[in-house]
Amino acid sequence: MRITNIHSHVFTGACAPDHFFRMVLPTWADRWADEIKYFLEKPWMRGLIKRLAGRRGDGLLLRYLQFLEAGTQNTQEQVFGAMRQAYSLLGPDTRFVALTLNMDHMDVLPSRHARIEDQLREVERVRAHYPDSFLPFVGVDPRHLQGEALVRWVREKVERRAFFGIKLYPSLGFFPFDPALDALYAWAQEEQVPIMTHCTRYGTHFTGGIQHVLPHADPPTLNPSSPVMPAIRDRVARYLAHPKARADAKYWGNALLHPQNYEPVLEKYPHLKLCLAHFGGDDQILGEAHKVQQWGIDPDNWHQEVVGLMQVWPNVWTDISYTLYKAEALRRILPLLAGPLGDRVLFGTDYYMTLREAPEADLVSRCRGILGPDLFARMASEHTDHYLRSRHFDPAVRFITARTVTPPTPAST
Repeated sequence: MRITNIHSHVFTGACAPDHFFRMVLPTWADRWADEIKYFLEKPWMRGLIKRLAGRRGDGLLLRYLQFLEAGTQNTQEQVFGAMRQAYSLLGPDTRFVALTLNMDHMDVLPSRHARIEDQLREVERVRAHYPDSFLPFVGVDPRHLQGEALVRWVREKVERRAFFGIKLYPSLGFFPFDPALDALYAWAQEEQVPIMTHCTRYGTHFTGGIQHVLPHADPPTLNPSSPVMPAIRDRVARYLAHPKARADAKYWGNALLHPQNYEPVLEKYPHLKLCLAHFGGDDQILGEAHKVQQWGIDPDNWHQEVVGLMQVWPNVWTDISYTLYKAEALRRILPLLAGPLGDRVLFGTDYYMTLREAPEADLVSRCRGILGPDLFARMASEHTDHYLRSRHFDPAVRFITARTVTPPTPAST
């Protein structure tokens, strides 16, 4: 039996826009984000802070330092190596799905970060070194490529077995029902290539103004006749009309992420293998109200919305990534995991984002303790294998050599 972490990240600060870390630092540190990132890239500074924090017993500071240290590693392979070490108690056979992220369009301002093609090239080098344990997904954004051009770009990577699925992150600035994704969904359904998408009210988001993403309340859709489109438009209009919500993407980004946005897609592609990550979020599982719920703009409970989609669509999955850091949230969903929907709930952690909460080894150990060894094994092995299986990849077949993932030589220009 092989354990698979279905949800992890290895991208570094070099892959992220200059302002990325402002979104993931605690609120009090926002204004100093760039300076903090600059100093934490210096090994001597990290060592000094660790010694001071350790002497004071400041666990929160140490956790944030571990998180930022992972994000400022020199290479994605170093990040992957640190994650692998945390799984030593589970043996050397653990596999990891690394979700790449196309962050090239998350703002309209210029940035010096490495673009998506650079990120993916480095990921392929990591895969060449770990062909049997490193299974990346390709990050997709419809503002990068559209239609058949997007399909060709993704298909070449999947057929070459360099990548094993597709990663979406709509709050970076697009709707999942964008017509530019239509051809990709058709191909992914036909080939049973899995798609993973972010589905929680918190996380990374577009950092520019709302006018660049939501200029009006009638976004284009690949399924204009969908019966849920009027409700989606009404919700977008409420975000646009609310001064506090429209002023900050950490609020209006929820309009892009809402689980209902996948219904027009699933109505057209009912056999699409789609994972709505995080089970809607630990806050929603525990019934905690987000600001936009309190304001009445978007009152739905996203955990319940995900459960509803899973009940209707047999190819809709979810995972417990990041959500698992709250033990009470895990305990709350145990009845669901033991029920008929449990076969479509996957184990993942969201490394290295979760380093802000606890070390990876501690999270995995606590998760196993709450779920029990049998349920944990099914979620992390049987269920993940079922989700990952496509016409291009059989999880039961081991990779002996990295020759199949050698990237092609770039064409000269």
